Amino acid sequence: MADTTEKLRVAVVDHQPVLRDGVAAVVDRWGHGVVVLQAGDGLEYEARCAHVGHIHLALVDLCMPHRDGYDTLRWMARHQPRTKGIAIHHSTQPAEVRRALHCGARAVLNTNVTPADLVLALEHVHRTGFHYNHLVSRDLRRAAQAEADAQPNGADLWASLSPREQELLLLYTSPQVPTLADAARRMGITEGTAETHRGNLVTKLKVHSKTELVRLVLLNGWG
Repeated sequence: MADTTEKLRVAVVDHQPVLRDGVAAVVDRWGHGVVVLQAGDGLEYEARCAHVGHIHLALVDLCMPHRDGYDTLRWMARHQPRTKGIAIHHSTQPAEVRRALHCGARAVLNTNVTPADLVLALEHVHRTGFHYNHLVSRDLRRAAQAEADAQPNGADLWASLSPREQELLLLYTSPQVPTLADAARRMGITEGTAETHRGNLVTKLKVHSKTELVRLVLLNGWG
């Protein structure tokens, strides 16, 4: 078994086992890290971290079921601030690169990255905290960071809600509670009162759809 006491602890999060194994093989050949965790999506990664412990570097595919790479990077930024995430995606359009940086990625790579370029990214992220390549310029990183800094603080947003608004938000965004009427029944309130609470959520959180509410709950780890 590989010695993990001196090497960097690396995680590979990708829903395709073949790609996970390929990335893990490159990490092993690198010599400075060892893969201590493989997961098929962000939820599995979160569950397995509870048993594996600290991760230094996490290579995260952006397109995954259940919890995709963007939400996984956000979860890491909130719950594992010492873990440095590297995003990997088959389509690296400018908007996707910017979004990955906004979510906390320290590097963005294409899935066809060469082993040498993957090792270079690992080295740079480990030593300097960031890796620049043809996808990511320093100006793009600064712009993404400025956008992230301008976002309201999740703790402040949560504190702005009343206890009943918080309760409705968590119920209404749960997969087990499909409609506002279902949430009202579980809370023991009328549908009209639930609609009032929902309207307050829209105003306070500045969102306009259930999908946006779900994303906000996942982004801030309120669930």
